[in-house]
Amino acid sequence: MCKEDIAIFDLMSKPEKINFAYQPIFEIETGKIYGYEALMRPTPYTPMEVIAEYARHNRLNEIEELTTYYGAKHFLENNLTGKLFLNSFPSAFVSDEMLEKIHQLVQHRLKERLVIEMLEYTEFDSHAHYKKTSQFKRSQTGEFVAVDDYGTGKNIDEECINFYNPDIVKIDRKLISNIHTNITNQKALIDICNYLQKKDIIILAEGVETQEEYDYLKNHPITLMQGFFLGKPKIYD
Repeated sequence: MCKEDIAIFDLMSKPEKINFAYQPIFEIETGKIYGYEALMRPTPYTPMEVIAEYARHNRLNEIEELTTYYGAKHFLENNLTGKLFLNSFPSAFVSDEMLEKIHQLVQHRLKERLVIEMLEYTEFDSHAHYKKTSQFKRSQTGEFVAVDDYGTGKNIDEECINFYNPDIVKIDRKLISNIHTNITNQKALIDICNYLQKKDIIILAEGVETQEEYDYLKNHPITLMQGFFLGKPKIYD
């Protein structure tokens, strides 16, 4: 194991010192905050560097536990409103012991407010997904499921929607970037919206960074938006 590997694992062994930033997600019709996405900030490393290192050593479950517990902890301590979006790896889940610890922390304060956001970093894993859903069912969280990065990469097709049966789908920023001028992406967005509407899935556009993108998207059946134009991630005290 190289020095950088050791340094990353040493940093992550002190999770209480890891910062979390929270980016607001807005409901377009009302202009109100729908919720916040918790984003790990393992300075001096990027989240992707940490994730890649833990994935290499088959230890993503540890990141899953850390982000679930501390993402919820800081969210509640700062009295943030709306729903909490927590990122989750398709191949990872928290232990029953950690879930009990999280349950003691939350004490039903996140009932109907928790959104488990499925990332695209790893392949679908039926065992991990069953474990997650059964655990939350037992704890009666009433959680929502969201699919991240839809429209590009792995989270792109009907198989993904059928597997997760999500409440919310986040349209990938690669599709949203300059959507007001990109005819190819415009056509793709229309097809995606039509498909998701038929399934009564809430559509969220992520990576909205300009007024022009926002103006174009608000004329489509998109309920939620997230991006630097609307609000940057913020680390709270």
